[in-house]
Amino acid sequence: MKQKLLAHKKGIVIVVVIALVAGAVFYKKSNTPNTDIGTMVTTTPVVKGDIQDRISLRAALEGTESAEIVSRLHYEVLQLNVKEGDRVKRGQVLAVLDSDTLKKDIKRAEDQLALAKVESSETSSRSEQNVELAKAQLEDKLKDQQTAYEKAVLDRDELKRKYDNLKTLVDAGVETEESLKEIKNTYESAQQVVDSYTVENGKVVATEADLKSIENSADYSAASRAKNIAMLQTELNNKRQDLEECQITSPIDGTITRVNIKLGRFADDTDDDKPMFVVENIDQLEMEILVSEYDIGKIEVGQTATITADILKEESVEGIVDRISPTGEEKVGSTERVIPTTVRITGDTKGLIAGINAKAEILIAESKDTLILPLECLQQNPDGTISVLRVNSENKIEVIPVTTGIENDLNVEVFSDMLQEGDNIVVSPTVDLTEGTAVTTPEMMQQSQNDNDENIEDNTENNTDENTENDTENDTDQSTQYNAENADNTQSNSIE
Repeated sequence: MKQKLLAHKKGIVIVVVIALVAGAVFYKKSNTPNTDIGTMVTTTPVVKGDIQDRISLRAALEGTESAEIVSRLHYEVLQLNVKEGDRVKRGQVLAVLDSDTLKKDIKRAEDQLALAKVESSETSSRSEQNVELAKAQLEDKLKDQQTAYEKAVLDRDELKRKYDNLKTLVDAGVETEESLKEIKNTYESAQQVVDSYTVENGKVVATEADLKSIENSADYSAASRAKNIAMLQTELNNKRQDLEECQITSPIDGTITRVNIKLGRFADDTDDDKPMFVVENIDQLEMEILVSEYDIGKIEVGQTATITADILKEESVEGIVDRISPTGEEKVGSTERVIPTTVRITGDTKGLIAGINAKAEILIAESKDTLILPLECLQQNPDGTISVLRVNSENKIEVIPVTTGIENDLNVEVFSDMLQEGDNIVVSPTVDLTEGTAVTTPEMMQQSQNDNDENIEDNTENNTDENTENDTENDTDQSTQYNAENADNTQSNSIE
């Protein structure tokens, strides 16, 4: 019975404690002065550090000197002396073309020139003899050409046969269209050789130029003889030049970066009409970046650059602005103009490869150990000046005039005798924030909430202790009274 009574009293005590706590909270809130907490703002501290302004652009790495080697000659490639990656010297022979026919043409041209010179010294009485000699030479020439023509026809017919057979295999799905295309190109080239001869009924005949040459040989005027000799000399010089060009050479020192020709192909018949060879000086690399017309005013020859590329992992190499184009060009897909600017790699190029993409970061300006703020802190005033809003120790706004220095995409250098490191500056200030405006920040609100929570917790603990003490005293008094009553009842029962 006593234990049930005590349990009942403890329940009453708990209810009383809860009521007292609630009252304390209500008292705390009702007695807190209703002050204006001010406009909510976000702030950031002034920091001291280093700031840099850089322009970052990407482009492909290239050799500082390059040459694309092509040939206008329709002669077969007999030798390929180099492969991609080989280093070559200026004048080194890269490939050799078939020049047998050309050498015969040169010998014939030499003979013709020699003959013309002899003819020019003979008198008119020998004109008929000269004509006969010219005809004999023409006959020799036609015989050689007939032999060459017949060989060309055989070569063409053989290629036609191969083409037809291969086409049958392609139609049957055994061979690929690519192989058919290749032999078709070879066949068409052979047909061009056949078509280059003047032929009637399968026989090579003299051209109008050949007949004109015989006619001229009978002309003994000094002007005619001189003109004929000059023409033959020009023809001979051209053929000698062609013979020299049958030796395909490199015009520069460098590295073979592309080979687009194969043995057996004609020199003027390369893969996708690309140059036979590409030679680059890749010992020294550079990259041509396209600088916006809005940024070109910041770029100067001699500025340093940091070069990075995926192939370098976390490393980088140094570079320098080497050249700035005097003219701009249109940016693809935009009305903006860009200016080609060359950045030369000055650091160790080991690990870099010509043709890969790299990024150049050009250092425009830098400042060390200076005051820095985010760009969002700046406030443009109607008179053109710039200011920032500082929150002072009384949580009020102070308008601080500043001047700016170096800036980048995020931060700006600021100057003011009234600012120092650690000052709290409003981020993205609004027009309603003026000198003396009371403000608060999320940090202040959190601190205030924390203080209130601590005060409530303290009051709750104090009230709980007092109520517990009073409850204990009451329990003791009531227990004593209960025991006394039981004793009296026991004594009365004994007397009875």
